Amino acid sequence: MFLRLCTAVAVFVALSLPAIADDKLKNQAAEAMKKSDVQDATIVETAHLVVASSLIETKAKALADSLEKTFNQAAKALKLDAGETKTQVTIFAFADLDNYKQFQRAVLRQRPEDEQVASYDVKRDDPYIAVSARRGDKSPNFETLAGNEICRALLARKSGNAKLTEWMKDGFAKSVYWRLNAGAAGADRAFVARIAPPVKKGAKGGMCPCDKAWTGTGKEKELVAASLMEYFTVGAGAEKFGNVVAGLIPTDAAATPTFMDALKAAEWMIDDLDKSWREWLGKGSPATAK
Repeated sequence: MFLRLCTAVAVFVALSLPAIADDKLKNQAAEAMKKSDVQDATIVETAHLVVASSLIETKAKALADSLEKTFNQAAKALKLDAGETKTQVTIFAFADLDNYKQFQRAVLRQRPEDEQVASYDVKRDDPYIAVSARRGDKSPNFETLAGNEICRALLARKSGNAKLTEWMKDGFAKSVYWRLNAGAAGADRAFVARIAPPVKKGAKGGMCPCDKAWTGTGKEKELVAASLMEYFTVGAGAEKFGNVVAGLIPTDAAATPTFMDALKAAEWMIDDLDKSWREWLGKGSPATAK
């Protein structure tokens, strides 16, 4: 089960069969909230989601609408077909760490770990995601944290048995945010374009700015990772993405393949990736691709 530290509200996402007609998922969500010691939970439904939280109705509806947009954009970027998105996603949002730990005990039947504040498993019959606010956090950002986990879960579903790197998961979530918030993304994209201009004709060797996604730190790492994942999912690198992901599937020869291993398996050198990505950036494709 994948564990990921997070800094805000607790969210549980379970992928299950659609239940709009018979309210099955809504009833299951309400019961899970009670078992987690959350009384009088608000349950809101959208086309792809069932959102359970302690928010008032208006705020819960706004959250659900926002997460529905995130789900749709992430699914579109990953080119998930109708069969892969027909399932409904149930999101349980907990604002208290103790409720999350009770959720682990009573719903997941797991022993809570002191430092664990997030988990998901998209391979079981009822896949789920869970993230928790750190103790004392009074202003959790439901939209951002739940949205990020939806992106990571759908990417994991699309990637099957591949062991994706953390920068790919975080970068994809950020790239989806960019496409949902074009105005706010402008400065981020401009920053990446400045540090990764197109390779000059005839130039050989030199630095590869794309490697900041896995070797960099701070803002450079975050934004280059997002740009690369946008390139891989909706940009010029989409035709290679499947091969790269396949190269991240563990084998007897490579139990823990690296991104460099995946590029090699896809018969692609890092210089080739860097040049193609930077040419794509230079054309301004990220801002206009839909």
